[in-house]
Amino acid sequence: MKHTAKTVPIDWVDETLKYILVPRLEKNRIVLKVKRLIKVKGSCYFTQGVSRTLIDFIYRAVIKLGIRDRKLIFSRGSVRRMNRQTGNMVEICELDWDLGTSIIIPLKRNCSSAACFIINDKEYRLRIMEIIVLSGLLKLVYREKSELWRSSLAASIIAQGWGELEKENPPKIYRSDSGSVRG
Repeated sequence: MKHTAKTVPIDWVDETLKYILVPRLEKNRIVLKVKRLIKVKGSCYFTQGVSRTLIDFIYRAVIKLGIRDRKLIFSRGSVRRMNRQTGNMVEICELDWDLGTSIIIPLKRNCSSAACFIINDKEYRLRIMEIIVLSGLLKLVYREKSELWRSSLAASIIAQGWGELEKENPPKIYRSDSGSVRG
């Protein structure tokens, strides 16, 4: 599909060849790592390990959350919490010289892994990676809210749509052990 400067299809991803320095914590000290950016979609830049499906999901979430005015750089890597590697959250870091915001997606977590959750008495099978990434993006908008609040909102948005964003509090969410899915 051909596009002009004014109309860009939402599923279109452009190629880019840029490099950026991203600070990483290694052996209890901060080291600058060079990351190669190969994909760009709007103001979102992506490195090699980010899948096309996740790129589309991230871009749509950025549009819905209204955070298009800042440059966001997404890469896969090691995410640490209290000096331990984790696969349950993203790492967000503001880069120097107004280069944007680096969001590191856990390499430890598979993009297709899913789990069953009960939301408003219905069971949904959701991709864990989408919940983690959306929760991280929600942190850019709702810094004062707790991590549990953002994760619950992320899961309810993925399961029930973007209308959940307009509610004051997300519904209670429980992880289900059964394999059947109704929603």
